[in-house]
Amino acid sequence: MKSALNLEQLKNRYELANRADGKSPATVEGYNQILRAFIGYLKDYEDSISLSCFTIDMARAYMLYLRERPKYQGHPFTPARGNGLSIESIRDHVRALKAFSTWLHVEEYTEENRLKNLKLPKPDELIIEPLTDDEKTIILDAINQKTCTGRRDYAISVLLFDTGIRAGEVAESKKNNLNSVEGFLKVFGKGRKERLVPIGFQTLSILLEYLTYVRPQVARPDCDNLFVSESGGPISVNVIKLLFSRLAKKSGVTRLHAHLCRHTFAIDYLMNGGDIFSLKEILGHSSLEMVNRYLHFTQAKITARHREFSPMDRFMDNHQKRRKPKN
Repeated sequence: MKSALNLEQLKNRYELANRADGKSPATVEGYNQILRAFIGYLKDYEDSISLSCFTIDMARAYMLYLRERPKYQGHPFTPARGNGLSIESIRDHVRALKAFSTWLHVEEYTEENRLKNLKLPKPDELIIEPLTDDEKTIILDAINQKTCTGRRDYAISVLLFDTGIRAGEVAESKKNNLNSVEGFLKVFGKGRKERLVPIGFQTLSILLEYLTYVRPQVARPDCDNLFVSESGGPISVNVIKLLFSRLAKKSGVTRLHAHLCRHTFAIDYLMNGGDIFSLKEILGHSSLEMVNRYLHFTQAKITARHREFSPMDRFMDNHQKRRKPKN
């Protein structure tokens, strides 16, 4: 009977279904990690992983647990610290649990979608501070371009600053995804959705130089990835994250991380005259909700610039000076 299966068994079936549906390996593994963590929580606090434990009340209790437990608790290499996961990480857990709940209902393991009414926690409204031009200069200057790895890292950094694509999209890009004639890179985003990302002339020139003179020195014949490791194989997302972690220390721009390049691109694009509709397509978002936060930032910047250069403010200042009576 379906109801006799426990959550561990159902998780395995869910993984099989996700793979059969063509979800990306990163998405499948992300769901697996979250469901393993939830099942581990049930084992510790309920001493049971039966399907009957999968309730909205238990999911809410798990959310509170994630808020309060020290970050990296139970990690084999990283010591625990802090006061819990970030709100965004908790939202990722809730999304995965809700997706699992929907699948359970569709596959008739449950009579209803048990987590249908589970709400995502309200995200923190953080001000996004993009990298400045000076910071980008310092970061790029910190890369040693006298080595093959350094020139690869330089090309990756410039590409992220110019396009805002995700680290995973960089890692998965193939050589033939780059169209040097029309100036775009074909990437596969979340949900395996394909899109064409425009590339600037300077970035394209740097990429072509890397492909022509650097990549052939290390790449294996069987590897068609755009960027390769020192051993000639594909690079991973972790390699890219580690690259920016090292750059943050070396450059002194300690807040640098790969995703900040994406935020920086989005804000620079709008500040340079781009529109939110084309930005949505370039970033690969399904709605305008995600890009609106960048618009709010640029509006604040424009307001500040207007106050600095307001024509009427300057006119009235001069006007008042001209009207002052002469002694």
